[in-house]
Amino acid sequence: MKRLRWTLSIAIGLATLTASHTALTDPAADQQKEDEAAIRRLIANWDQGWKVFDPELTTRGYASDADWTNAFGISRKGQADIHKFLADLYKNPGIRSRQSTPSTTTIRFIRPDIAAASSYRQTVGQKSASGAEYPTRKTHDLRVLVRDKAGWSIVSHLIMDEKETRP
Repeated sequence: MKRLRWTLSIAIGLATLTASHTALTDPAADQQKEDEAAIRRLIANWDQGWKVFDPELTTRGYASDADWTNAFGISRKGQADIHKFLADLYKNPGIRSRQSTPSTTTIRFIRPDIAAASSYRQTVGQKSASGAEYPTRKTHDLRVLVRDKAGWSIVSHLIMDEKETRP
């Protein structure tokens, strides 16, 4: 009987230790945390690139064949084309007068190698070509990201502004 209790105690102890160790070192959960951090870095690069008007930093996370549409309906295809468009846009004084809040972002993993990131930010001080200041822009971004051997990249990015609703 003593031997049975001793054996049972050891078995229960090992099972408990194994279960707690597994919970602490879940590889899938660890990978998802790393992936989420990598995606957040790409979005932080976007925010910082816009803050300092650096097209290289802004477009660093885009795939070579990415689809991109801004809040004004302008579309570009591929990282190089997006980079060129933003480099030209950043020269515009009406753009350079703007300031945005950092993006608040939620990330949903569709599969381990595909994610959707939804972000929100507000922008003030942006001016139109005629010099009129836009009202505060409340902007939403939807990015689809894919992970391959090189890491995460944005394959599709849709930007839209909230429109004022009228009663």
